[in-house]
Amino acid sequence: MKLVWNLMKRYRYWKEHLSGHNILLTGIPRSGTTLLCRLLTELPEVIALNEPLDHKFFTDPIHSEQSINQHFEIFRRDLFFHGRALARGKDGRMVDNAFAEEKVATRQRVITRQTILFTPPKSADFTLIMKHCAEFTLLLPQLRRSHEIFAQVRNPLAVLASWHSVNVAVSRGRVAKSARLNPTFHGQLNQLPDDLLTRQLFILSWYFEQFQEFNSERIIRYEELIANPDAVIKRVARGVPIATTENIKLENKNNNVLYQHSNLSAVVERLLASEGAYWDFYERQDVIDLANKMKADYGE
Repeated sequence: MKLVWNLMKRYRYWKEHLSGHNILLTGIPRSGTTLLCRLLTELPEVIALNEPLDHKFFTDPIHSEQSINQHFEIFRRDLFFHGRALARGKDGRMVDNAFAEEKVATRQRVITRQTILFTPPKSADFTLIMKHCAEFTLLLPQLRRSHEIFAQVRNPLAVLASWHSVNVAVSRGRVAKSARLNPTFHGQLNQLPDDLLTRQLFILSWYFEQFQEFNSERIIRYEELIANPDAVIKRVARGVPIATTENIKLENKNNNVLYQHSNLSAVVERLLASEGAYWDFYERQDVIDLANKMKADYGE
């Protein structure tokens, strides 16, 4: 009887406190958003879900936004009462990287969408973050009108090199669900010649272009996250008491040996000669410096 009473009391409290902070996190694929989700979830009263929504919820722009809003409510309820929600993870927990940290021809994805267990929030108005890169970016024009959104970016050469090391849509010169969610962009991409690097540079520039109008506070640079995670985490999870992030030490993996490219010089040359929107966020010297480090460490 006491258990039932406590559940009823908790349910009434939950119904009266539905004003929790909802945030969308997007960014360039392979920019470190999976790592950021894991770090944010280490905070008290913050839960960041890595790609929690199945593809069936992204059928078209209107229904996709409805699904996002509905799932904020669903996930809030499940997390508050049961301490669980769907998200991409491994063995029931959040991880730093979606792909294997081993040198093979193509690194394998090590996470799947599954039930992840979290410490149940004490308060019903906890901060809930949902992250999808391609889907949320494709829907940005409408999502920005009604949602608080952060976007993560990374040195464009590191992104291209990472795309080369894994098997995802952008590795093949495509953007998942673009035909459904952003037909204009999908059509522009399909008009390009069948050259992988040409398509990838176009996709990379398109991602950066979508974030050009973001306030600087809403842009998270991977390099900044690695160098000063405490400042970045506090900026995203504003208003949340933080006392445990100052000792976080992270490794910058822009010069990851797993990113070894068979034709690095050609990629660097094409990237530096291009006029993409990434140059509004990074300097060409940033690419040159990283390329020199890559060549010094593992050459071509």
